[in-house]
Amino acid sequence: MAIQIINNGASIKIINGTQIRNLTKNQIIEIVVVKTNIIKIDIGKGALYNVFVPFADVTSPVVADAEALKEAINEMLAAGAIAGTATEAKQNIEIERLTSLNTTADTIKNAVNALDNKIFFEPVIIDESNPNVIYKGFASPSANVEDAVWAIQRINNSGDVCTYQWADGNKNFDNIWNNRINLSYA
Repeated sequence: MAIQIINNGASIKIINGTQIRNLTKNQIIEIVVVKTNIIKIDIGKGALYNVFVPFADVTSPVVADAEALKEAINEMLAAGAIAGTATEAKQNIEIERLTSLNTTADTIKNAVNALDNKIFFEPVIIDESNPNVIYKGFASPSANVEDAVWAIQRINNSGDVCTYQWADGNKNFDNIWNNRINLSYA
């Protein structure tokens, strides 16, 4: 019966007719030639668990003799033949990705921490100089009125109706408090 031995990434696939057996490469302890024409694949669980393959029945890989088949299987086990095996180059790539991810996480953390000081509970400053228009400025308590670090809300009072609008139509902290009257609101 024809037997195929295939490098299947992290395992060796042995196909014998309709029977398929996958041996995880890290299970395999040793590969030896027994009685000049039988390959023994030792998986370290005792004699009953070893896999014996008659060289004469192997159709793939095609090699000259049992010793060459043993070497071909050993090459399949070699670190370079295993798909996904860790290498220094792959580890360096992963280290770079982790470093980049860590930097991004730090940036997000700093942005969230900065927002903690700018929560919309109470405005830092309120301009009620015009009874029909009130401006509320939200920023960190130490913000300078000349810096673009303000979220500014305008409240228009027209009779019994109040409209609430934000500078630039959003609550972003990117406006200058001193420019509040000339900003566009939505």
